[in-house]
Amino acid sequence: MSESDKTCLPLIIYYMREKYYRRALNTAVRNLKLYNNDPVLRFFKAFATLMEGNTQEALREFLQLRDHPHLSLCSAAAFIHARRRSESTGDLEAVTELKRSGSAAGDRALYYAALLYWILDMKLKARACVKKMLKLSETSPEGLILKGWIVLTSDTEEDRPQALRYFNSGVQDTGDLFGLMGKMEFFMATQSEQCALDLADQIIASHPDFIPALLMKMKVFASLRDWEQTEALAQRVLERDGRDLKALQMLTVIAAAKDGNMELVKVRLQALMSALEISEPCNPSLHVEITAAISRLCGHNPEILQMLTAFVRRVSSRTPEVICELGYLLSQQNMYKEAHKCYSAALKTDPKCTSALIGTVRCLLMCDHLEEAAHQLAFFCEVQESFGNTAEVPLLKALLGRKQSAGEETVMQLLEDATELHFSALRGLNYGVEYLQMLDLNFLLQIVCMHLESKQDFVLVPGQTPPFWLKHSNVIMETVVRAVPGMTVSCYYMACVKFLLGEHRTAQHFLKLCAEKDACVPEVHLLQARLHLSAGEHSSCLSCLESAVSISFEVRDRFQFNLLKARALLRSGDLKNAIQCLKITVNMPGALRPSEGPQLFISDSERVSVYLELTEALRLNGEQHEAARVLQDAILRFKGTPDETRLMLANVDLALARDDVDAAVVMLQNILPTESTYVQAREKMARIYLERKHNEKLYITCYKEISEQLLGPHTRILLADAFMKIHRPEEAVKIYQEVEKIAPKDTLAKKIGRALVKAHEYDTAVGYYETALETDTLDCLVSAELAELLLKLRRFEKAQQVLEKALEHEPTAALTSMKNEVTVLRVLVKVLRARNESALDVMKRLHDLQQKVVFRTANEHPEELEDQRKLLAVICCDWAHEFHLRRNLEKAKQHYTDALNHRPDSEEVIFGLARLHYDHQKLDYCEELCLKILQLHQNHSASLMLLADTLFWKNQKEEAVKIYAGIMERNPDSFHAMAKFLHILRRTGKLDDVRSVFIACEKFNPLSVREPGYNYCKGLYFWSVFIRQYHHFY
Repeated sequence: MSESDKTCLPLIIYYMREKYYRRALNTAVRNLKLYNNDPVLRFFKAFATLMEGNTQEALREFLQLRDHPHLSLCSAAAFIHARRRSESTGDLEAVTELKRSGSAAGDRALYYAALLYWILDMKLKARACVKKMLKLSETSPEGLILKGWIVLTSDTEEDRPQALRYFNSGVQDTGDLFGLMGKMEFFMATQSEQCALDLADQIIASHPDFIPALLMKMKVFASLRDWEQTEALAQRVLERDGRDLKALQMLTVIAAAKDGNMELVKVRLQALMSALEISEPCNPSLHVEITAAISRLCGHNPEILQMLTAFVRRVSSRTPEVICELGYLLSQQNMYKEAHKCYSAALKTDPKCTSALIGTVRCLLMCDHLEEAAHQLAFFCEVQESFGNTAEVPLLKALLGRKQSAGEETVMQLLEDATELHFSALRGLNYGVEYLQMLDLNFLLQIVCMHLESKQDFVLVPGQTPPFWLKHSNVIMETVVRAVPGMTVSCYYMACVKFLLGEHRTAQHFLKLCAEKDACVPEVHLLQARLHLSAGEHSSCLSCLESAVSISFEVRDRFQFNLLKARALLRSGDLKNAIQCLKITVNMPGALRPSEGPQLFISDSERVSVYLELTEALRLNGEQHEAARVLQDAILRFKGTPDETRLMLANVDLALARDDVDAAVVMLQNILPTESTYVQAREKMARIYLERKHNEKLYITCYKEISEQLLGPHTRILLADAFMKIHRPEEAVKIYQEVEKIAPKDTLAKKIGRALVKAHEYDTAVGYYETALETDTLDCLVSAELAELLLKLRRFEKAQQVLEKALEHEPTAALTSMKNEVTVLRVLVKVLRARNESALDVMKRLHDLQQKVVFRTANEHPEELEDQRKLLAVICCDWAHEFHLRRNLEKAKQHYTDALNHRPDSEEVIFGLARLHYDHQKLDYCEELCLKILQLHQNHSASLMLLADTLFWKNQKEEAVKIYAGIMERNPDSFHAMAKFLHILRRTGKLDDVRSVFIACEKFNPLSVREPGYNYCKGLYFWSVFIRQYHHFY
């Protein structure tokens, strides 16, 4: 019987659950040759036949199985389901038979009925059947396992933890594959990946040809982002089954998400599509489901979209999901009219199809049918309640608002709502194919594009808080890059965001990745040109612009290209060509006023920039009147716009450029408190007073005027921050405390604590830090700062308590939290050392955590990898030092060597290892390491002294004396070296040479005679010759 076969039914159930109906059918047919006329296999064969659309054949088989005691109930249920699928009227006789069978059914009949309902996602009926079954047979392993699956896949999250109990009770010692797979699924859902891997290994060891176990193990490694293991398992599956859809899909996703290799994606996608057409020829919904992840990842690649479009067109199905997928692919290729026809056809089949409703509105918006789109959007939201809960709706509203010139705050809020709804659907979902499909790279990049499209000329002033749109874009792109680190498009947009944030090193890193993957993208070269321009590398900027033109001549017609070129020419001093280029730019379509068409979109900010650059170029070329005329024209043209501030302040900048500071101040004084630019103007005036006139009193006066004219906590905080900048923390503390009383919601305890530390009021500062911790108990950095302060006050026990409490939290996968925890652990090591307690356990935890940080940083923030490796080397050295103090040579050497693996040329690490060898009388090793340091840094004093000491103990005393003489010649007032030199001279009987050392020191620094170190050395000398030793020691 098939029920006794350990792999037969679990394999069929797996295929049915994954909707691989032809696979399930073939498996049933193959096993029927082994178990002739087996009723269970016949049922699943009929069930798979039904799901492929061959209803009549399935109905005949169900009718034949209705009299079987174990299959009567599920056959009747399947019969009714088949009639409903074929849109036939309900079969009253079948329904009656189902009720009759249900009332008299035994445990096996109830089991197969529950299994059928569960596969069909009819969870309530499945739960009811399995409940009845367990009443008849409480200890049935199959019933308990199926109950576990039903609970695990239920919509109620509260019940899911109980699933493991059912699986454990059902599996016990039987080794039931279906139960073990359920336990694996449970552990994956609870992110207990190691437990899931252990179970997978257990299944594979006993059933090496059971492919679902390999696929589930592959899925676990994917959730851990272990790309190599995931790919290896996919290849292993394909060795057994060259058309396995999950393995081919995973390889395609890896080629896109990890490698960003679009050529490889096309090869693997073609193999996947061929496998789908051969393996599952009658399963159109599966075709769309399997390829949807690829379209969401690669929606920016025209060739891949064309391949997918042709594939979906070949699917002979008019189901809404297939038609909507075709509409989606067409809309990604800007074929909105054809896409609209697809969505309309889907709505005729299912008027409540959410995807079709959303697609229809999107097509109307992109075709600029704004009134109809607004009407449809409002109507859909009203008649379809679930429609308003999707992330696409606020995005569509934002698109509509942007096109109708709605307020920027309204659009920003809608984009934030869209992102929050979108990310909420990802919470609790393991990383993998499903996660990447739901992440929907195309959706997120559209939000980022909407943020950036009108802000390309934005410049973040150092110290300025980034605006919402930029912070929001950064949050989105951090998530995207973490999920798909290899995609060129994600790296490009991350580079854009990091450039606007002023993080140029990070931006350069991502641009380098883009160029490595595809050097023929003009936008990459244009952004690289902007980076060079910001760094003052004008010739490199112009070279990048030429590279962009060589890829696409159309680039020369872009407004942004010409503005960038003009800036580079202007900064390089080529005024004539700069002015010519700017005049061409000013006369381009869309430069004077908004124009229609996406290629002609130019923001007001960029238009203002052209006028400002032309003004500057004319001024530098000696055309002062023309420059003034252009600037006045711009002021009139852009009066009342948000960019008016830049034009008004441009006059100030021009005055400052002429060193006409007084004129600049007068212009700024004319800006009244009622104007929106008042605060910005006063802050600029304050900087002039501080940086140009070095007048701290007038600097503070500007901030006092702001706080007097515009009452409120924010302006008072600005004043306090100004006091902190000029190192007057006492006044800052008073203002912070005043603000805290009038606006308790503004949590200033942290700022006050830091200010009090600068004012050396440590005890009071402790209280404010403790208040800050009460407000935010998860702020590890505040805990670290408080512990450092308590350490300074020698309150070691209290410091340890603060740090240990900060470490009492649930394990987190957030990289920032891991870095903060490293900071806390490093302070804890200091505290334990101050208490003369062992820090070895903490050092191990710190080392292991920093290793994880380094591993994550390599994947997520490679530009920071070197800094994190340096920190890991420092931690290894600290750990080695702990063992060094305990005279554990081998352990200390092991950790110094580990540190060298991370920083092979670190002088500090090599010196630590050399010192270790010296203390353990391994003088040859010590000498070798000292010489290695001196090759890196010829005058490394500590290494020279250690080398001299080593040579002295090796009886090379003359060499040691020469080295110390050289050190004293270069650093006559190095008292540490002087004391050691004196000891060596005493041991070599050359005390007469010491007087010249003292004379050289006094000549180099006459005040050295007052230094304790000098007098210690002189006292040591006199003690050595038995003269006046007590006078100098005291």
